[in-house]
Amino acid sequence: MVHRIPYRDTHRFADVVLDHLDDAPALRELRTFPPSWEGLDAAAKDRTFPPEHRATLVEALRRQYAGLELGEAVEANLGKLGDPRSLTVTTGHQLVLFGGPLYVPFKLLNVVRLARDLEARWDRPVVPVFWMASEDHDRPEIDHTWVNGKRIAWPGETAGAVGKLRLDGIDPVLQELEAALGPGSGPLVERLKAHYAPGHDLARATRGLVHDLFGHLGIVVLDGDDPALKQLFAPVMENELVNGVVKPAVDYADERLQQHYKVQAHARPINLFHLRPGHRARIERDGDLYRVLEGGPVFTLDELLQELRKRPEQFSPNVLMRPVYQETILPNVAYVGGGGELAYWLQLRWVFQALQVPMPVVLLRSSALLAGEKDLASLQKLGLSVEDLFTDADALRTRVAKEGVDFSTSLDDELARLDALMQDLETRAAAVDPTLAASARGHAARARKAVEGLQRKYERAARRKASERLERLDRVLEHLFPGGGLQERKENVLPWYLAEGDALWERLLEALDPLNGQFTILGADPAPAG
Repeated sequence: MVHRIPYRDTHRFADVVLDHLDDAPALRELRTFPPSWEGLDAAAKDRTFPPEHRATLVEALRRQYAGLELGEAVEANLGKLGDPRSLTVTTGHQLVLFGGPLYVPFKLLNVVRLARDLEARWDRPVVPVFWMASEDHDRPEIDHTWVNGKRIAWPGETAGAVGKLRLDGIDPVLQELEAALGPGSGPLVERLKAHYAPGHDLARATRGLVHDLFGHLGIVVLDGDDPALKQLFAPVMENELVNGVVKPAVDYADERLQQHYKVQAHARPINLFHLRPGHRARIERDGDLYRVLEGGPVFTLDELLQELRKRPEQFSPNVLMRPVYQETILPNVAYVGGGGELAYWLQLRWVFQALQVPMPVVLLRSSALLAGEKDLASLQKLGLSVEDLFTDADALRTRVAKEGVDFSTSLDDELARLDALMQDLETRAAAVDPTLAASARGHAARARKAVEGLQRKYERAARRKASERLERLDRVLEHLFPGGGLQERKENVLPWYLAEGDALWERLLEALDPLNGQFTILGADPAPAG
């Protein structure tokens, strides 16, 4: 079962996302290309990529994949990247534990699907890339995952870039994962243990897991925390340190965005971090000096530039410069991201222009709900459609309650008659004495309030009588919208993968198209929980 509804009808997405999908005029000047086939064609036509960057990219990827068996699909795509005509489509994400929530594989499959479609459309090599955000330093965002409604966490302290975090204490977490996945999960967990092993760091584990689960589809995993790749980006970082290019360009975009939307990210005078063991700290100017926060070194400008030229790997772009880094080291034509990513990419049009780096097409990743057979059957018994799931939950409960009893809870007819009666009384009172009209209106308001209160009591009585139906509805809502939010933002994909294996990816590849522009409901049951 595959069902689609417009994103706007889900009432779950920000206005900037909906307007981006609708190609709203307010957003057109903030993008180089529209999110369409025509936009992709134009991006491909204009995209150039220096041969020396291409050679460095391929060498870095082969070095990063050392120790992993590439497999035919990844080997073929690394070969394609050496072709001067080849392009890439990219998505990225934090190094979330065990693959993270469902929308992470949705992103990965989106770029696989897009690369296949574009390669056929253009008759030129197009490679799907997953950018590991290994330099992020917000451990609380990446140290847990939810499996069958159970939170599984990897305890530890924040210590600089998360990609370098050693997987100390991971064995008990893997045992907890196996218990949450339930019977038959042992072989899958053993596959994870090969990557999430004591002594490995989180970047290595994430690359291994993505390659294990999706490598046969040809996705190439790239870690930007690489000295050779940072060397390619060093001139852009130097420009930022000397000229402060990003902030004025972002501020210019923000003036336009703020007329309609909330700004996603705020630019700083210097949009770079400095990396050292255990720290990823901002660089701030202090008079004629440049200070690395969190007790880091202090430089003059000349010393800082000399440090950058010698050791570019010790410098890290922030959220607003990371897209520029990506586009500097990849022959990219499209980035696929979530709503939050889309919002900050829209702040960057003039950053790319100022730094003379090509800006790609920015596409919204597919958003989807995996609905199990049991939940779909419960919906049918309740007389509900999948569209009903996206209406207000309280209103939906009231509707289910009313339809589950043998009496009407509505007093609309009585209220209409009451309004007519009270209007007549107000007219007569005004005829007797104009000062009595206000008194009549007060009595009318109190009478209406009393009848409305009685109607609410009827509805509560209906809810009590329909408790079994309501319990069934609540179970469905909690399964499909855990904690009231979208399932894709919480639940890990592993229970569904355990049930179907690689066949799940093929079904999702068929169903999820980042150019479709609609929310997808897909029939899929997870494996029985432990």
